[in-house]
Amino acid sequence: MAISINSTIKWTIFLLLIMSGVGTASAYLAYQTGREALQGVNQPTSNPAKKLTKVKKSSTQPTEFEPIDEKTILIKVYDHIHAEEKKSDSKSSSEKAKDKKSQETSQNKPDSSESKTVSVGNLPLKVQDGGVMLEVTESNNQGGNVLLNVNLKNQGNQTVKFLYSFLEVKDNQGRSLSAITEGLPDELPANNERFTGTIKIPSALMNEVESLSINLTDYPDQKLNLKLAKIPVIR
Repeated sequence: MAISINSTIKWTIFLLLIMSGVGTASAYLAYQTGREALQGVNQPTSNPAKKLTKVKKSSTQPTEFEPIDEKTILIKVYDHIHAEEKKSDSKSSSEKAKDKKSQETSQNKPDSSESKTVSVGNLPLKVQDGGVMLEVTESNNQGGNVLLNVNLKNQGNQTVKFLYSFLEVKDNQGRSLSAITEGLPDELPANNERFTGTIKIPSALMNEVESLSINLTDYPDQKLNLKLAKIPVIR
């Protein structure tokens, strides 16, 4: 009986030693594996949480609202439009001459039911300011539009710029009308050259309108006041 108990104790102690050895070997291998895996990994020089806190604080600080001046916006829009127009192909001098000749020919045609021209009465009308001359020579009704033939000439010593969205067209009752310009230059050089163009206003907007007034200023300075009134309307 004593021999059986002694052998059991021996086997138990033997198994415990084996298990202890296996556990020690496993811990050593795990330590070595983890050490090799962490080689080359350094501790950060600063706490990343502090950086996130700083970014969060800076992003939540309110900023002062600064409205953009309307004049600045208009200048940027004008410069963009002007740059786009310079990129597009312009008409050659021969084509411009043909267009001018055809325009003069159409103006010299007799009146018809589709085209009526006024060349009597108080026309032409002329105004001059700062060396710049604006003249309305004729009033036409063509294709459902009232056309005002106008001339521009710069007798000053500096080039003048225009933005024709600033052109004001009103009827004799003081109501503003929508108008489109054609052929008028964006820049008027100081060479005393006469430039011809048209101002087009839809006839549908001018029921019971007897006369028109136009007001044009330079851009962006807006120093000129080129205003003409009592321009007759032909239906």
